[in-house]
Amino acid sequence: MNTRTKFYCWLIGKLEHRKMTLQEIIDEWSKAASNLDDKELSTRTFHRYRDEIASMFGIEIECDKANGYRYYIHRDRYTDTEVTDWMLSALRIASLGDTLKYHSKVVLEEAPQNTEYLDDILGAIDKHYSLRFRYRNPYAEEYDMEIVPTFVRLFHQRWYVIGARVKDEAPRVLPFDRISNMEVVCKKHTLSPETRKRLSPDNFYDGCFGIIRQDNLPVLDVRIRVFFPENNYIDEVPLHESQRKICDAEDHSYTDYSLRVAATRDFEQELLWHGRKIIVLSPDSLKQEMIGILKDMTESYETKRNTCEE
Repeated sequence: MNTRTKFYCWLIGKLEHRKMTLQEIIDEWSKAASNLDDKELSTRTFHRYRDEIASMFGIEIECDKANGYRYYIHRDRYTDTEVTDWMLSALRIASLGDTLKYHSKVVLEEAPQNTEYLDDILGAIDKHYSLRFRYRNPYAEEYDMEIVPTFVRLFHQRWYVIGARVKDEAPRVLPFDRISNMEVVCKKHTLSPETRKRLSPDNFYDGCFGIIRQDNLPVLDVRIRVFFPENNYIDEVPLHESQRKICDAEDHSYTDYSLRVAATRDFEQELLWHGRKIIVLSPDSLKQEMIGILKDMTESYETKRNTCEE
């Protein structure tokens, strides 16, 4: 990664935490680990990079003249920053490459596989082209498939492409690692307005947790109780974007939260991942479902058999 891009990431990171004068920026950049060339930042270069940051990321760096000409990031509360944050995160991780070549300073999770498909899939989405490939289902059965992709999603270090099957516009959610021999069919496919609306990211996963979407499951008003210290973690890393705090126990031993979410397998697994630190209070249907799962798990441990197959 070139020094210019490293500077973009470095400056945005600095200004996200405090306002800085131009001289402070120049001085700190001269000592920054990202400044691999040890090149001094000129005033003219700073303003050029400032304009390029606005153009590339949509991040406006403004000057507070009333407070000693200090620069800061202007945040528009009505602007969705999710994509920008992802871009910056990706660039910062990419910038680690120069360091990781020579040092073992970072312990990483396993990287998502088959990311080489991303360019072709995103290109096909933009041009309304279809994708033709060989697909292997969870039962190791293989067959040919052709879909019109509408968006991609990353979940638990796994990339998925979401789209409509060409022959009948049936929705499909497919992990990249089960796809092989993929080719882009350079022919425009126009999905019906109903299918395209349904398969938009906002609509398709509305009220869902994770990657699974089940049409037969309604969105529920779920109330959970999270015990200390897990409630502190849930405050920092919410289970779902709909999560809202209802109340804290007087002795701070637990916190109750509400969520608007469908009880998919992904969501149930997330609750189980937290073990005894999270319980479902309502609705009773989900509470009883979780109790049933826990009873089945106990029986499986005791009998060493899969009780769900019986």
